[in-house]
This record gives sequence, C-alpha cells and structure tokens, in this order.
Amino acid sequence: MVGVTIPASSYLFQARTFVSGSRKWRFEAALATARVCERFERPYPKSVRTLAHAAYDMLRMDAPEVAAEFGPPSF
Repeated sequence: MVGVTIPASSYLFQARTFVSGSRKWRFEAALATARVCERFERPYPKSVRTLAHAAYDMLRMDAPEVAAEFGPPSF
C-alpha cells in the first residue's frame, strides 16, 4: 500500500469547527495559505505547519475518528 500524505488544509479544515475567537481567524488564514501552497505545489510556511500539527492534536481530543483516519501530519 502506498502512503498518502494528508494535506495541511484537511487538518485545518476539520479542526476549525473546534476553535473560536482570534484563534479561529488564525486557523482560517492558515487554511487559505495552505490551499494556495497546495494549488501551486509550494512548501508550507512554518506557521501553517505549526497550526496543522495543533489541529491534529485538537482532532485527537475532539474528533478521534478523524485523527485516526488522517494520522499525524508528515510534513
């Protein structure tokens, strides 16, 4: 089986429902940036990678089935 890398935008999109306030704004901005990076096949900036890892940690607590399906970020 070939490993599939889950894009950062997927982690951010799923986790954004669990954040509010200024943190939600940061997740939305990171999601938009991640989508641009993915579209143009560019590397993610550190801020996107950091928030995607935070999103995974959130998903492990709030949506463990999604976290289990995605696995930890590999970027």
